[in-house]
Amino acid sequence: MRSPARTVWTAIALSGAFLLAGCGSQADLAKVNHPRTVVPAKVVQKPQPNTPPRPVEPVFAPERLRAVDPCALMDTQTLSAFGVPASSRAVALSDCGNYMKDGAGKRLSITLRLGQNVLISDTAKTTKLAGLTTVESTSTTTCFVKSVVQEGSVVLGIVAQVDYEGDSCDVGRRLNESAINRIRTNAPLRPQGNKGSLTSVDPCAIFSPVTATEVLGGTPSMTPYDLYRCNWRRDSLSFGIEFAENTDPKNSSANKKAEVVTIEGVTAYQRKDDSFGNSCKIEWLHKATTDGKGEVATVSVDNTKKGVDIDLCAKATTVAKALVPKLPKP
Repeated sequence: MRSPARTVWTAIALSGAFLLAGCGSQADLAKVNHPRTVVPAKVVQKPQPNTPPRPVEPVFAPERLRAVDPCALMDTQTLSAFGVPASSRAVALSDCGNYMKDGAGKRLSITLRLGQNVLISDTAKTTKLAGLTTVESTSTTTCFVKSVVQEGSVVLGIVAQVDYEGDSCDVGRRLNESAINRIRTNAPLRPQGNKGSLTSVDPCAIFSPVTATEVLGGTPSMTPYDLYRCNWRRDSLSFGIEFAENTDPKNSSANKKAEVVTIEGVTAYQRKDDSFGNSCKIEWLHKATTDGKGEVATVSVDNTKKGVDIDLCAKATTVAKALVPKLPKP
């Protein structure tokens, strides 16, 4: 059986149109050897199902991280410590990427994610980076440096993903350390006047528990994932809400055979998927940005129990109809 997160969500694409961000206060990123203390695996904060999520420091609370401009943490002055930056551009609502070169002209690709769901294995070795519990994982030339900012039933982190033929983990550590310290002391905030943006919206808080009960029955359990994804579940039936920076759904190849529907005056694209159980997804463009992309809202309803005939698209429509009027007007 798939996990709720895997059932409801698709992976974040690491390519797309990018948006240049402004500058903020800087940390000195000249390469130094930071003393790191290895922490025994037994103290690693893994998800604790019966413990409400809690930030490790108030400054890292989800509502505070949503207000931070991730690309301002990857400005030219910061990235110049690693080589010759390109333009830092938004990859997702809480992610920023930069495809740059190091000082020798070698490719150096960096993505910074704020509030990403972090899975930590029983055998993980941890360190303290800027005071936060941190784990690293590598794959060929790519290193993921994950610093935990929320503990409890859902573990979130600030994550640097670095693809580089040099010391990718060193770049990730230094970038994370800079981002953590800047968020603590003088966080660069998103530009004012971005009317109607989903970047400030908590998908868990905006949705009515009454409607969740109407869709799933009983008393559904609610689980936040990342900063812009939330899932409700009761037994084998679940639904999720996601806000993302993505291709306009009308131009998405996934929607070539989708049914065009109208939800509270909004044009949306509905499609069924029975490749892994049964599901129905409805998505729509909330706010256009640039290059055929925009802020996209998605509702997914899934049933993992076979042999049960449920109109999942009707339930997805109920969720979408309740959600659309609550979203900020672009």
